[in-house]
Amino acid sequence: MIRLAATASLAATLPLAAQRVGTIEIGAFARYTDFDNSLGFGNAIGVGGRGAVYVRPDFALELDVSRSTKYTPVHARLVRAFAAGARADVLLGGGYVRNSYGGALGVSDGGFSALLGLRYRVGERLWLRAGFDADAMFSTDSRRSNPLPFYSGNWGLQLGATLRLNGGRGGAQP
Repeated sequence: MIRLAATASLAATLPLAAQRVGTIEIGAFARYTDFDNSLGFGNAIGVGGRGAVYVRPDFALELDVSRSTKYTPVHARLVRAFAAGARADVLLGGGYVRNSYGGALGVSDGGFSALLGLRYRVGERLWLRAGFDADAMFSTDSRRSNPLPFYSGNWGLQLGATLRLNGGRGGAQP
């Protein structure tokens, strides 16, 4: 019985091919954004792309950029994947966001970003992904000419696909 438990624990700690550090993913997505009411924008739909590099078996550094008519957010996050079955992962991440607003505002701001997502493995290297992100920005510029409020928060929904370029096909990677 002890040998069986030792063998099982050893097998559980061995990294799978899919969990190699250095794995790279790229993806494309559609994004719906709900802006803070203080910004004076209507909701927007845009498109974007993402890239990720794994720094640990279940952690990735991720960068995504999207664009709509008057809005360009850039997110840099650390994302962790939690296995939710043989083909699905729950994603949880946090990091920095830089927003560029066009139109009447014509300004940029930055702040904190949080991500909650789900991804589903369709094929050996192809994943479908859905995510919700919440961004909180703080402006300390008190000049009257600053169009941004002290605090603003935007949230977005992303739907897209991700392609794993190397590192295998398993789960539990963002």
